[in-house]
Amino acid sequence: MKAVRIHEFGGPERVQLEEVAIPKVTRGKALVRIRAAAVNPVDWMVREHLYNPKGADRVPLTLGQDFAGVIEKIGAGSKTSLHEGDAVFGEVFGSFAEYALAPLKDLVKKPASLDFKIAAALPMPALTAWQAIIDTAGAKPGMRFLIHGASGGVGSFAAQFARWKGAEVAATASEPSFDYLRSIGVDPVIDYKRDRFEEKLRDVDVVLDPLGGETQARSWRVLKRTGTLITLIGEIDEDAARRAGVRAIDFGMEYDVEDLEEIASLVEGGIIKPHISKVLPLDQARQAMDLNQQGNSHGKIVLEVL
Repeated sequence: MKAVRIHEFGGPERVQLEEVAIPKVTRGKALVRIRAAAVNPVDWMVREHLYNPKGADRVPLTLGQDFAGVIEKIGAGSKTSLHEGDAVFGEVFGSFAEYALAPLKDLVKKPASLDFKIAAALPMPALTAWQAIIDTAGAKPGMRFLIHGASGGVGSFAAQFARWKGAEVAATASEPSFDYLRSIGVDPVIDYKRDRFEEKLRDVDVVLDPLGGETQARSWRVLKRTGTLITLIGEIDEDAARRAGVRAIDFGMEYDVEDLEEIASLVEGGIIKPHISKVLPLDQARQAMDLNQQGNSHGKIVLEVL
């Protein structure tokens, strides 16, 4: 099978498309024929050895995590309600390939009306946004959110979840994303290249911060007292949060099949729409990761595996 691999950690030049053996199926796992795999920042972070949890900490390594596909084979003796031939989606390290071996407990049955590219675009960004906006922030009518980088994978879901719950959403983004963000009810949309968002907003309840650094430093000013800043990158200026009188949360997503099923039902109902900006073939995985790393995708990039 074809797989996007690295034999050393490092830059884009380490990425190769190779022929490797199809994984052997074991109890509790399924061999999934990958039909689509989505690109996330974690993919190039794994490549560069910046984020390497168990399963992505040794080379040689097949890259990728989010996927959608069809169960080819289920390990003998496995207990599951799934069947061979079922269309599924979820997360597993090594999804940038024609096949992947995934734990059955982590698979979600794909709604029939969702195509594979849409399903592959959901797991990591939608779960992150759901748990940050719904579970952690408790979005509800009357709340005001500021979402930085709102056209990206996490940001676009976060804006939609907050709007679904009746909250007001402001966002920072670049001009190519303005029409999209306005179409999902974001107002105002602030051009981060031209305007200072802290001069345009006040009394915000929640800031979603996927950037840190200067963006976070400027965000304290827009929050109301007792407001909340949720950072996705593990970087919090505790002294600044204290001076601003706000709560600062270092957020981490936990993979949850039930959350993912609920999100999929909202997508199936047309309530939430993944923002897929580009679809590329598997052999362009290196270019896809480069676009994501450079922040030039203005939405989700999905690899189509035929």
